[in-house]
Amino acid sequence: MADPNEFPYSPLPNNLRKLLVKIPTMGTPPKATQMWLAGVGFSGGNNKRNLAVMRQVKIISTSGEPTDLWAALRAGDKAKFAAGMRSHYAGLFSTYPDAHRKDDEALLAYVRSNTDYAATVQKLAVRTFKVLCEFGDFDSDLDPDEVEEKEKEAEDETQQGRNDGKRKGRRRATVNGGGGVGLTVNIQIQLPPSSDGEVYDKVFEAMGRHLKTLIQPEPDEQ
Repeated sequence: MADPNEFPYSPLPNNLRKLLVKIPTMGTPPKATQMWLAGVGFSGGNNKRNLAVMRQVKIISTSGEPTDLWAALRAGDKAKFAAGMRSHYAGLFSTYPDAHRKDDEALLAYVRSNTDYAATVQKLAVRTFKVLCEFGDFDSDLDPDEVEEKEKEAEDETQQGRNDGKRKGRRRATVNGGGGVGLTVNIQIQLPPSSDGEVYDKVFEAMGRHLKTLIQPEPDEQ
């Protein structure tokens, strides 16, 4: 089972969001303490848990000093903050590289299988994770080589889709008569007078063979 500390939870996740939003607008304190927290408008017992969350994900140190993730919040460095969250939630991001995009059901299933939290706390842990993710850019924090590889994969998929579309279009055009143009053909045949019906049968048989070649699919599309 994963370390439960990987999944901090706040009983007031909305207040956690408000606190993190406020950090860039304030000066950096020597320490983020309960007194400091009350002084910036978050008094009350449950708000203390938000300091605990910030310690667990290393926005502040164990003794309350602001860290480089605090500085990232103040500077609006979302890539650096996202990297910090990837580091803290390493097990989750190892299982789901796009964990920041996963729905509640997938996240709850992971938290449930990796902690002993009660159902209510599991939901708070997921909400806390999602609040923290709001402050990170989880695309630009990727390694440049990974970004290039993902872009190439997307480009290849797009080109494959175009090629598939062209093949389908060509197949339709061929079956419809070639070149995508609908034609109405009026064939008039002058038959020699004959009392032998076999002559007429051979004429129509030959005509049928030639007409079939006009509407056959291209060999590579059969």
